Amino acid sequence: MQSEDVYDKATLKLGDLYGVKIPEPFFEANRGIAEAIFYKRFKNTFDLKVDDEELQENGRRILWNEFSASVKYTPGFQKFFTKIRKQVNHIALVTATSRLLINEIFQNSNISIDFDCIVTADDVKRNKPAPDPYLKTCELLEIDPGRALVIEDSPTGIRSATDAGCQTVGITTSCSQKSLKEANFIVDSFGELEELLTIV
Repeated sequence: MQSEDVYDKATLKLGDLYGVKIPEPFFEANRGIAEAIFYKRFKNTFDLKVDDEELQENGRRILWNEFSASVKYTPGFQKFFTKIRKQVNHIALVTATSRLLINEIFQNSNISIDFDCIVTADDVKRNKPAPDPYLKTCELLEIDPGRALVIEDSPTGIRSATDAGCQTVGITTSCSQKSLKEANFIVDSFGELEELLTIV
């Protein structure tokens, strides 16, 4: 799903709420990170004198409103997923988002995907960039991490998957090629990813 634009819009609105202008580098530097880490960075970066719980509650409210109004599939994803679903044994969603928000997204949008399992921030002790989410996913699917191919759109996710021992493809739907340089492969679209998978 195309979620990073939604996160960016929510971050801008959170900045407006506290009277701060969000510089462009902040968005990419904080994509794919756990919720608790994001709010800590947000507070420290802009030197806000605000209660942690208040900041998180306001952030969640704004984010949920944005998701319910704006979330959509990343261009090319549906076609790619339909084809790949028939060719591989297991497909999972691994996200730094909470289970509560993921359930909210699926229940209140047109996003509906047949994943074999979903691992969220609530399912692991350490979230991305730690390897725990991908290790947990491989454990649930009963596959060796070295045989798993992870498609990620953030450097945080790439680091998590790499440290878990998975092969990685970075897709530049949210971040630049430079920031995804640790991936084994980098593509600019799901169409390009489909072509890559016919080669490797």
